[in-house]
Formats: sequence, C-alpha cells, structure tokens
Amino acid sequence: MIRLRGVYFKYRTGPPVLENFNEEIPPGINIILGPNGSGKTTLLKLAAGILKPARGEVEIYGKKPEELRGEIAYIPQIGGLYPWMTNRDNIALPLKIRKTPQREVDSAVEEAAHILDIAHLLRRYPREVSGGERQKILIARAIASGARLWLMDEPLSMVDIDHRADIINVLRKGGWDVVIVTHNVQDVVDLGGRVYVVKGPPLRVAAKYDPGSFKDAHSLAAEVQRIYRQ
Repeated sequence: MIRLRGVYFKYRTGPPVLENFNEEIPPGINIILGPNGSGKTTLLKLAAGILKPARGEVEIYGKKPEELRGEIAYIPQIGGLYPWMTNRDNIALPLKIRKTPQREVDSAVEEAAHILDIAHLLRRYPREVSGGERQKILIARAIASGARLWLMDEPLSMVDIDHRADIINVLRKGGWDVVIVTHNVQDVVDLGGRVYVVKGPPLRVAAKYDPGSFKDAHSLAAEVQRIYRQ
C-alpha cells in the first residue's frame, strides 16, 4: 500500500527528520506509535503528498501521492475544518471540488453523517460543536469523499470517551486502509491493527507487531519502555 525507499527529509532548521528511511506499510489498519517530535507527522504528510522528500521515493498503491488526488484523506490533529462553512459544507468540500453532481453530494454527506450519528450537526458551524464532534465531521468528510486511504494524526487525542468509542468502532469496521500516528498506547490497543514502534529523529522503526499482539495498554507500555531503553 505505502512504500518509502531511501527517503530523506529535513526542515530548514534542526536535524534530518527522515534519513535513508525504508518501509512498506500494507493494507488495513496500521498504527505508528512513538513520542512527540520523532517524525510521525512528517511521515504522514510525506505519504499524503503535502511534503516532498529531498531524496528517495514515496509510493501509494504503486503511484506517487500527487497522482492519487481524491483517493487519500489526510486528517490532521488540529484544524482541518473551515470555520466559515457549515459542517455540511465542510463534509461536502472534496466532492464539490471534483464538481460532483449535487444529488450525489447530498447523498454522500447524509450517508456519512448517518454512519457517525452527526446528522443533527450538519447545519451548525465547527465552532458550535465539541472537539469530538469536529473529529467526527473530519471523518465524515473522508467517508463522503470515497478516499481509499486515510492518514490520521492523533485522531483520538482530544475526543471524549463517548465519541472515542464511536470513532474506534467506525475505523475498525469500515474496511478502509488507515495509517494512524499516536503517542498513546491505549489508542493502539483499542484500535487494533498492525503496530510500528518508532524512535527519532531521524525516524526509524524500532519494532513491529501484528494485530492483537497486546491484550492491554499495560503490557504494550512495558514493551515500549523496554525498546526505548535499548
């Protein structure tokens, strides 16, 4: 699904964030677990095509990210919604950019809102809903857009417990290809999926685990601490 080969990336200041980075991420749910500042978000933005490597190659489904516009949904940790648009218009935005017929736009928005139980929020604006509800609106946008791949930056970090359960349920049962970055071991256990424990910068994968390798957050946290002591 995602292939990175010899990727080098550095911001104007600071050390390289990725240096000769090589990794293949398969379809399904994949979770990149590591501390803040290790390069997780940069990796996500490279996969989304928001950033471009100075050297190396990034491929998504065998193509460059810029060749897959409309098929990749990038969901940031903060922001992502336009405050002057209603929630309905925010969800519909990718479809409107593609000049999708209005009837299809309305149908896609209503279906996504139904899945996430946010139909009652469509006429409101982002400032009028909670953090968890804003996260649901971003996910509804990804559903409505028809994107094949979702790239999600800390999607559960500012979500209350009720919305958290709803979002986890949608992600686990939706059948999308998803890459999630987080620093929270509880997120990993709740979401399931393949786990990549990372260190950095420069970013490197210190360990990989198959779905279901950890039954609880305590056992995962102990394993992560062991890895970081090495």
